Amino acid sequence: MIKLHSVKLLTLLFLVLCSYRCQKKEPLILATYTYSTNDRIDNLLPLSKDLEKQLNRKVEVRSYPDVPSFIRGIKAKEVDIALINTLGYLILSTDNDVMHPIATLKVTENAVDNYKSVLLGNTDSITDLKDLVGQVENLRMTFVAQGSTSGNLMPRLLLSSLGIKNPEADFESVSYGGDHTKTFNKLLSNETDIAAIGSSEFYKQIASKPGADSLKVLWLSDEIPLGPVLLNNDLADTDREKISKVFLTLHQKAPHSLEAVKNGWSEAKQTDRFYQIDDGYYQNFRTLKGNSTDLPNILKSFE
Repeated sequence: MIKLHSVKLLTLLFLVLCSYRCQKKEPLILATYTYSTNDRIDNLLPLSKDLEKQLNRKVEVRSYPDVPSFIRGIKAKEVDIALINTLGYLILSTDNDVMHPIATLKVTENAVDNYKSVLLGNTDSITDLKDLVGQVENLRMTFVAQGSTSGNLMPRLLLSSLGIKNPEADFESVSYGGDHTKTFNKLLSNETDIAAIGSSEFYKQIASKPGADSLKVLWLSDEIPLGPVLLNNDLADTDREKISKVFLTLHQKAPHSLEAVKNGWSEAKQTDRFYQIDDGYYQNFRTLKGNSTDLPNILKSFE
């Protein structure tokens, strides 16, 4: 009887140890999304190594083709640590019990025009937003991409605040340029009348392309809060603490990893560290000119 009990005890101990080892060997997934031709995997590899050292656990880097597929992957619990843009998080936060924000990149105090949206026109008859509203049915509008914060969400919020609730129905036509550079070029080559892009791309283009400075700036947004780092809610408390510590001390302990991350996002150029946030960080951003009631409908159209 004692011998049988010992065998059962040893078997149970073996199963526990096996389970622990299997769990330990299972890699964590650090994920993001592809922008244009950059899957950003190389940008996150140094960070993944820092996380591996801290967690004593393999960390794999994964890139989803776009923001919508990234969100689907998050909801399917395929991701443990996510770097997502602002628009992606706002969409996710409308129906999210999978991940929570812990940090974002902090813009330096002396930064100028770090991450803004700019609405541009190339027709002489459109000099301000009032002109745009009055001639909207005769104008061609181009956004950057469905998953773009500065090139899609922000300008749609602005247009909504001006009474243009459904750009696809209100403009003569609506299209997507694919990325900020292509969208700008479409405006410059008169393939569209109005375009929305990120301000950093706009300033880069007007400094390098003849005739670009003749385009009219119809609107420049306030600074857009950068997207968050998300952690899976199922992670152990000890793992969440260790992961948070890696991000919050990255500028001190692994500045090369921080630079690699920043190089993957144009809006991160004027940042110097990660700092702690929660969902409340995005609350003020959820309104623009009093049009907060339109945000859920706008986000729903992106899903």
